[in-house]
Amino acid sequence: MRVFLLFVLLSLALFWPIFLGKVNLNGNLLVSFYAPYGQNLPFKNTGWDQLRIYFPFYKITFESLKKFTTPLWNPYAFSGHPHMADFQTAVFYPLNIFGLVLSQVTFWHLLRITPMILAAFFTFLYLKNLKPFDSAFTLTMIRHRNEQGKLSGMAAFFGALTFGFSPFILTWGEEVVMSVHSIIWLPLILIAIEKFLTSPLRHPERSEGSTLLDRLLRFARNDKRLYLAVIALSTSFSFFGGYMQTTIYLFIFVFLYLLLKLGKNLFLSALGWKLMLALILGTLIAGVQLLPSGELFFLGARSQIRLTSTLTAFLLPLEALVTLLAPDFFGSAATWNFFRSGVAQYYEGIIFFGVAALIFALFAIFAKKQKSFLQQRAKLIQFLAIVGVIALSLTIDLPTTRLYLMLPIPFLSSSIANRILFVPAFCLSALAAIGFDLWQRTADRQIFRTIAPLAFLYILLIGYLAGVRFFGFPYFDKGLSAAGNAMISARNLVVPFGVFVASSLLIVVASYRSRYKGVCAAAIIAVAFLHTFYFSQKYFSFSNKKNIFPQNAILNFIQKNQGIWRSWGVGRGYFETNFASQYGIFWPGGYDSLNNRSYGEFTYSGKDVDISQFSFRADAGLGGKDKVSEFLREDKRRIADLLGVKYVIVHKDKDDEETMAKNNFMKVFEDGNFGVFENLQVMPRAFLASNYEGPPHPDNTGLSTGQLNKIRRKLIPQKLFASDFDWRNVLVLEKPSPVSPQFGQGTVNILSYRPQEVIIKTRSNQPKLLFLSDNYYPGWKAEVDGSRVDILRANYTFRAVPLVPGEHLVRFWYDSEVFKIGLVISLLSLVILGFVTLKPKSR
Repeated sequence: MRVFLLFVLLSLALFWPIFLGKVNLNGNLLVSFYAPYGQNLPFKNTGWDQLRIYFPFYKITFESLKKFTTPLWNPYAFSGHPHMADFQTAVFYPLNIFGLVLSQVTFWHLLRITPMILAAFFTFLYLKNLKPFDSAFTLTMIRHRNEQGKLSGMAAFFGALTFGFSPFILTWGEEVVMSVHSIIWLPLILIAIEKFLTSPLRHPERSEGSTLLDRLLRFARNDKRLYLAVIALSTSFSFFGGYMQTTIYLFIFVFLYLLLKLGKNLFLSALGWKLMLALILGTLIAGVQLLPSGELFFLGARSQIRLTSTLTAFLLPLEALVTLLAPDFFGSAATWNFFRSGVAQYYEGIIFFGVAALIFALFAIFAKKQKSFLQQRAKLIQFLAIVGVIALSLTIDLPTTRLYLMLPIPFLSSSIANRILFVPAFCLSALAAIGFDLWQRTADRQIFRTIAPLAFLYILLIGYLAGVRFFGFPYFDKGLSAAGNAMISARNLVVPFGVFVASSLLIVVASYRSRYKGVCAAAIIAVAFLHTFYFSQKYFSFSNKKNIFPQNAILNFIQKNQGIWRSWGVGRGYFETNFASQYGIFWPGGYDSLNNRSYGEFTYSGKDVDISQFSFRADAGLGGKDKVSEFLREDKRRIADLLGVKYVIVHKDKDDEETMAKNNFMKVFEDGNFGVFENLQVMPRAFLASNYEGPPHPDNTGLSTGQLNKIRRKLIPQKLFASDFDWRNVLVLEKPSPVSPQFGQGTVNILSYRPQEVIIKTRSNQPKLLFLSDNYYPGWKAEVDGSRVDILRANYTFRAVPLVPGEHLVRFWYDSEVFKIGLVISLLSLVILGFVTLKPKSR
């Protein structure tokens, strides 16, 4: 408990500004860079996606949960978006329970602070209880407790601090808040594996009670099944953490770790099968998330578009390895002087994990293995070193990495490989703990052989930078001049080199004065944490609460007048898409790695646009971000009209305002430098269509029905954007309608419009097709006057239902069968876990 509290205090120290009323979000960036806030404050180049994705989406999550409904659908983005199925929303993550009672900002801080605490504490438990056996043991050996050879508490603390407060955890938590929550369960799974394999077998006494409470107490005290339950639940928590790619890497690492521990017995022994079944059961518990997310993945652009060239562009150049010695050698995004080559952002290439940690990790790897302590751990050290190096190499631009990215592996081969960098961070942190413990145990000075090469590398870097400054040696010239970049590198080398010198001196003093080794060890840990503190304060953003999605006159006007109409921003009035979710403004655009490809293709399409060239993976929108004229193109204007875009934010530029007025827009509000224009030709959000057509017929022959239907579907935009197509009366349906709509008058009244239910009243003397400009997606159902009807996909990505003459009450509601199947799988898996864990064991 003392160690846990210490990690809590250290974590809170990194976030000390929140106790002064600050918020750990880049609010200065929000109100200075984005319209329509119009402020001009200094800001760091960090935390963009926290604003664009995670913080607004949590507003949707908790608004729904506080009403005791599952947040399945977000009506404010992408003209309707499967919110829960979007993996990154992490709706079922256990910590979300606190969001029911905490404010959005307070809960956000809980999300930000807990990864350091839990990652460090779980790693401490793992390292402190790490047993010295390896794959050479027999099944009989694991039935006896082996307390010898465990790491010291200080060594375990050092390794835990190295991983839990690693720059990877710090930077990724600052950029992609949920990514680290999928990682922190790794050490807990490993400690559960260690405990399961090494705890002695015990049997309950006959005298013990058989009530449920007795079973729970007995289970917690001496039943090895506790550890299987921990493995299963931790696995599910990693999935619920909201970042699939890192969870898959975690899964692979755990499987390799089991092979290390059990070898072929992983598949031949009951112990091995129990461990693997625990992992499988944990995956099934997450079924309520995995099945809907899998459906969205395969309906989205990410599963169908493989931009190998883009993925390889994100690989790190070989020179990035220098940042093992100094994290900001190529500058920092936080200070706007980052100049490393390649397109990977700063945090996507963070491989630094600590100066002292590097010394001790290399010491563990290269120290002579004649010591019994190292001999007992030789295979573990080899495993950590090999896995860490391989994982690191997968992020470097090497031929082997390019080959890996060409493999058709779901999620992994379509995602940026740099997410795997937490694996080398963990491996090297564990090696650092082993090396630290070895240094504490031994009196010899082998560690000097590790310090000397690192000292040489630091001196070599300093010498070369001096050569650039005084003799014009070649250097990187991305961004600034070579000399300017060299000065950035030199400045950013001072602190890590100082930490290296201080750590090395402490090691030397302790090596010659062994009675001071404990004090020196504590000082090394303190220096390492101070470096972490310095790094975090440089990178983290803290802002005044008033700058976190503040109220704004322009946005207030839209909120009060929008009804269910949608809005957009153009030119210098462009409003970042997902911000609308925070304000509850209906928006046709969206930014998310998982989204409905059909909708993205539709917003991308236009006259003379080849939809097969669609390559966006995360964005959907109407254009006009750079120029108002882009939004006012005939095809884009048609899309905006169909989507019900009634209000458009425009910067108060004379030319832009005149252009809007000439295109049937009228200014209805202005404040400061921005105005709101009303679209005078906007189409109703729901209307009665009087005719429909099928998809065009291609010229290709000899194709199967399935292939033909796919080609015909891709041709729908060509028909929609034909100059003579009547958008207001005619729909394009992919399947025939059971009724033949006719021309004639009719009325539509939307009685209720909620995230997961829309109720519409219609009246017409002729058969019609009711069109609703909301995204078509599996799980939406419809009924007319209480009778179920099929929803027809209309105009490529919207919804329509057939109506016979008369007055009708039409109800659309979201009721995903995939979600219900996933929920049943999760509940059954939890029941199985509870039964297997708590049922009495036979003697």
